Amino acid sequence: MPASTLRYYEHEGLLPADRAGNGYRVYGEAAVDRLAFIAQAKHLDLPLTDVRELVAAWESEPCHSVRAAYRPMLLQHAARVDERLTALKTLQSTLATAVDRLDALPDRDGPCDSGCAFLDRPPATVPMAALSSPGPVACSLDGGDYAARIEDWHALLAGAAREEIPDGVRATLPVSELGRAAALSAAEHGCCGFYSFRLDLHGSTFDLTITAPPQARAMLADLLPTAEVVAR
Repeated sequence: MPASTLRYYEHEGLLPADRAGNGYRVYGEAAVDRLAFIAQAKHLDLPLTDVRELVAAWESEPCHSVRAAYRPMLLQHAARVDERLTALKTLQSTLATAVDRLDALPDRDGPCDSGCAFLDRPPATVPMAALSSPGPVACSLDGGDYAARIEDWHALLAGAAREEIPDGVRATLPVSELGRAAALSAAEHGCCGFYSFRLDLHGSTFDLTITAPPQARAMLADLLPTAEVVAR
């Protein structure tokens, strides 16, 4: 388990730790058991709000109570996964079309211009809420689902280097998180269409760029865990 993950769980109140005389964190057997339970729940990709509730029940309630709490969480999360799969299938189709358009381009030595097929793309759909200035910007998720989505974003972006850019933020993540980032971006755009997302691969890492209109910057800030922003 990476040290950064342990520190993050401690910061979120999931895994308290004692301190040795040299300042190092010290974990006992109870902490190891707790961490195994957390890891199991996170392996199922449950949001931290659910994990926190389950950990509290696991430590203080009988097993049948934990099971009773676990089952509806899993069913609800399975429904969210179905939504992500639908969004990913749409993204997969879009990527396949983009590859076909690139493959159809003739080889030439000149620079790219508006005649290139991959530059000839329709403008992004702008939600009605963003057309008025400064109009309201709203998300279709209710309070509980919105909080769960925020937890998902915080878990993804915890520890990632970030920089402020015009109208948004750019985070650098390991390529192992690419699928998770794509799924979250597709799901977020489905319920909060005023966001724009972009993924740029750089070998073992990729950049996730999120932009939003000025009246949605407070909502964009909700997606970001509290951490130092690194200027590059």
